[in-house]
Amino acid sequence: MVAGVAGGVGTTTVAVALHGLDAGRAVDPRVDVLVCRCAGDSLHRAARLTDRFGGPGPRPVLAVTAEGSVPARSPLHAALQQVQSQFSGIVVLPRIERWRELLDPLTEASGMLAQPADALPRQLRGYATALRQLAQLVAATGRLHREPPAGHPVRRMPGPVAAAPPARPGDAGRPVGGLRIIAPDPAWAE
Repeated sequence: MVAGVAGGVGTTTVAVALHGLDAGRAVDPRVDVLVCRCAGDSLHRAARLTDRFGGPGPRPVLAVTAEGSVPARSPLHAALQQVQSQFSGIVVLPRIERWRELLDPLTEASGMLAQPADALPRQLRGYATALRQLAQLVAATGRLHREPPAGHPVRRMPGPVAAAPPARPGDAGRPVGGLRIIAPDPAWAE
């Protein structure tokens, strides 16, 4: 289940791309992925919502929609590091300019995992790589839930889902296509 800290943070795009349940802003203990923007207020809101994830056990993965790169020595990178311990992992997703021009960018997003990254248009490769890492982090948490919260409308894109290829060992935490992927730290994993 994918939920966002606010409207317009990319929740529906992430849910459609993962072929997951889009819970909108319905953040409850069953959320597998929490989406926010790479901005101080949005990251702060994500951190404040962590009390809704229940007691012991793995936390959701935080998907952060970035407007650009997040340099290692920037206030935003420091903010990501501050909230890192509250999530099972953090993946930074790049902004896709071409989706602003398409009438239906969700159709393109829904097919991303079905194709190898190098077969995608160049502008989509970084997003596809980050999306695969996000899927792997979510699967590693063991949190995958199928039922939406009672009383909340959930949107799901139809269609087959191809399995994401496994990441190469050691890829987590490395800059990938201008992204910074922050993997779970075993020191705070439950």
